[in-house]
Amino acid sequence: MSGGDRGWDRLIGERIRLRELRILHQVVEAGSMAKAAQALSMTQPAVSQAIGNLEAALNLPVLERSPSGVVPTAFGAILLRRAREAREVLADGIREIEALADPGSGEVVVGASESYIAGGALTATIAALRQRHPRIRIRVIESNTAAMDFTDLRDRRVDVMVGRGSGDDTPDDIHQNRLLEEALLLVAGGHNAWAHAPTLRLADLAQKPWVLAPVGSAVYELVAAAHRAEGVPMNVPAVTTYSMMLRLQLLTSGEFVTAFPESLVRNCAPVWDIVVLPLRLETALPVSAYTLRRRAESRAIQAFIEAARSVSGQ
Repeated sequence: MSGGDRGWDRLIGERIRLRELRILHQVVEAGSMAKAAQALSMTQPAVSQAIGNLEAALNLPVLERSPSGVVPTAFGAILLRRAREAREVLADGIREIEALADPGSGEVVVGASESYIAGGALTATIAALRQRHPRIRIRVIESNTAAMDFTDLRDRRVDVMVGRGSGDDTPDDIHQNRLLEEALLLVAGGHNAWAHAPTLRLADLAQKPWVLAPVGSAVYELVAAAHRAEGVPMNVPAVTTYSMMLRLQLLTSGEFVTAFPESLVRNCAPVWDIVVLPLRLETALPVSAYTLRRRAESRAIQAFIEAARSVSGQ
């Protein structure tokens, strides 16, 4: 071991402690030492001393005052980012130890969009996982996979993100586990007289009010591509929302039309009186499980992805 390595060992082991890094994180989150002390059930002098210890160890300032409160310096921001990564790596290690001590156990934090959660596929995946590994715990957090936003994955708030995406522009640091190619169906509420027409073209729907996910989402772009392929101008949707509950309610209460993945129609049509229109889009919607490339997958994460793949039939 070089002298430099020994110096860093002394710095981290003897002068920079996890407790002080946790206090720094809380001060930045709270915006003041007084609020951080209250949240941590500590005295303000103790919080100040912990920050002072960090700055003495680095011989650099980690905090500064701003009009909005206490914020990290450039040095402090780097320390916080790397400390968060170290904390998550340590948490992964604890999970691996738990899984080794008790095979078939562990926890998976899953990120999914509200529209994917409402569609029933995640419910089926959890049921399949529980059947095979009843001791694995699942925690679901709403994440915007519909917009291909992997912030929760990169910040390690979730272990795996599952949902529908274009699949064409997955970032280099994200690993895409393709589960299936799902058909995209045009649907309407069953009370609409025109919803029961024997045949339809996209041009027939030009003046109907559409409700879709926002521009940039996989479903919106596939519907737009279908219009371009048919040479039909696509009007601006009457309503855009990521909320699947709102889209379902609008279908049953008005003259709206939308595009839903086949699995969602299969699970929700009997309850919500949804009718599939006689117009098939020549497009498919990739469904994938996404993980962070540089992060080792635990046995519990692997088991979740295997369950999702089994449900998809791939």
